[in-house]
Order: sequence, then structure tokens, then C-alpha cells
Amino acid sequence: MIRLTVIGEQGRVAIVMSAPHFRITGGAVWIGPSAGGQKPLARYVSGRWQYGDTLWEGVRFEGPCRIVFGLAREPSGVSEEIGALSIVGDTLSANGIPFAVYDTMRDMWRGVGANAWWHAFRVEGSARRSSGGEADVSDPLGKPPQGGGAAGLPAH
Repeated sequence: MIRLTVIGEQGRVAIVMSAPHFRITGGAVWIGPSAGGQKPLARYVSGRWQYGDTLWEGVRFEGPCRIVFGLAREPSGVSEEIGALSIVGDTLSANGIPFAVYDTMRDMWRGVGANAWWHAFRVEGSARRSSGGEADVSDPLGKPPQGGGAAGLPAH
């Protein structure tokens, strides 16, 4: 299970919920399919993350997890296991190391140090999937898999 928390000023945090996975689509964090009128758990607003009626510095996903790019059934990339993933302002970090920035004009994430862009990704508990197998394995911190592309991140 992954625990989603919101991060405030001076170390203030609030637990949002725990789930086996979360979806990040542009500047929104979801728990399930967007069909049916579900509202995001948190969304990016003017450089901060809104949860309920409050703006927070960021969001954090705690617990062993992997980032899954592309379709859940046929991912274009799966990261190695990450202990914690956070988004503070517009910066996405894995284990405290920044690797992507949210671009509000494109409503997409841009990989730092690479020409890699993607609109959506999932954060899944590590127990749900291994980094090997049928999926192309990518390290979100910039090390491409054997024969992989720039920064090992998919360009979508």
C-alpha cells in the first residue's frame, strides 16, 4: 500500500489516504478511473497543491512503489523500486532526487536532463509489479535500460 500525504509549511502534513496505486494526469492526482465524475484527490493550482479547500506545498507518496508509464496493462516503462515519491510545487522527485517538472502550459511532465515528456503515469505499490518481465524497464533518475532511449523515460 502507498500512503498519500499532503505537505504543508513548517513540516505540517495531513494523511489523505492509502491505496495500492494512484494516477497522476497532468496536474491532478486520482485514485481510480476518471469516468463517472470522480474529482481529483489533489490538483495543482498556482504553484501549490489543493486538497479540500486548502493549498499545500506538495504531495508525497510513501511506501515501496514504482512509476508506471503508458497503459497499466502494457506499460512503456516501469521504474525501479522507489521508497518515496514527492511533488513539491512543480517538481517531481524520487527518493529526494528531482527528475521531472510539471509544465502548466502543456499540462504535461518534462523529464529533467532529457527531452522526455509525458501526460500521465501511475504510482503503484511495488508488490503489484516487478520492474522486469514484459515491460520495458526504465529508471526515472536517468539511467536508461540496456538499449534504451534518452534518460530511459518514454516520450509520452
